[in-house]
Amino acid sequence: MKGYQYLENDFFDMCKTREIGRIPMLLYIYLRGLYCRFQKPVFFCFDRQIKEHLDISQSTLARARQFLQKRGVITFYSGKAAKPTEYTMLGTVLLPVIKKKIPSRQNHVYRYRQKDDTIYTSYERLKNKIGIFQGITEEERADLKKKGIL
Repeated sequence: MKGYQYLENDFFDMCKTREIGRIPMLLYIYLRGLYCRFQKPVFFCFDRQIKEHLDISQSTLARARQFLQKRGVITFYSGKAAKPTEYTMLGTVLLPVIKKKIPSRQNHVYRYRQKDDTIYTSYERLKNKIGIFQGITEEERADLKKKGIL
């Protein structure tokens, strides 16, 4: 399912061994969710959105981001004014594996119809079409009456 993340049983133990506290861990789980949603390691998010969802202050958010950057699990470039913050999720054991890449909308490849397309299969159906059902003959009808079916 796109947009969902799965926390392994040892996720919290690994955070404990890396000495990641509650608020940075909460922020990291939130950023993992965005990573799973966007299916890319680099994404953008506004600070006000994170503050509203996690119910934390700007200073708490800044401290948690700095802490996660020191631990080597994320890098970020803070957005100025109306620009969002750019987050980069670094490949660690705490990060989930994305199994399927989603192609970008801008790089759409125009494909040509192949011979197995629906147009060609409908032509094949027309060629293989058997004539219209004529019904049964009088001889077949008599045989069915003898058997008691009609």
